Amino acid sequence: MRDDFSLKTKELLAKRVANRCSNPGCRQLTSGPQEDPTKVVNIGVAAHITAASTDGPRFDPSLKPDQRRSVKNGIWLCQSCAKLVDNDAIRYGADVLCQWKGQTERSAAQELEYRRSIDIDSDQVFVELERIMSDLLAEMRKDLSENPLSREFVVLKKGWSYWASGHELVYYFEDHPQLGNKLRILLNHGLIRDVTHTNVSRYVISEKFAEYLGAYGG
Repeated sequence: MRDDFSLKTKELLAKRVANRCSNPGCRQLTSGPQEDPTKVVNIGVAAHITAASTDGPRFDPSLKPDQRRSVKNGIWLCQSCAKLVDNDAIRYGADVLCQWKGQTERSAAQELEYRRSIDIDSDQVFVELERIMSDLLAEMRKDLSENPLSREFVVLKKGWSYWASGHELVYYFEDHPQLGNKLRILLNHGLIRDVTHTNVSRYVISEKFAEYLGAYGG
């Protein structure tokens, strides 16, 4: 017998992430209008973090039925990512899905808090950024001039052990005072996106920001 989610729980999971996929590398919008003005298209799935039945992925026998069908055991995903995580339950364990869920809910809350968008094409925005974080922007500009197709970066302390994939850029707390605050400002302006899914903070540079930094040879 499956411990399925109620309709109310499914709706709650979707709304808590603004109807976007909770995979930080996806964030696909999962609902929108049909041609019929009385209907909507939905490509989202309320997936179980630990399985609804004994033969499902990531099944946890210690949970009671009410816990399996609770909102705490659910994550909102697009159909593709829901299929992905269930087909490779070892790679996408319960801890990974919980991190995705928490990160996406925090991002949705941040978008609500900073609902007044800032025109990132405005020269004044970049003038202010150059004033308060010229050291970080200079290093990012240098990195993108050498790696014009790179967009992903991580932030670390120099003493940390980290297995790099070879594709991401790296910035160190020791090299940039108040690095966390600087990244928060870039996030607030929509210039970078937080895609953290492990214990290492990971971000993606927007195309607008990459263009400003000279990734395209500007």
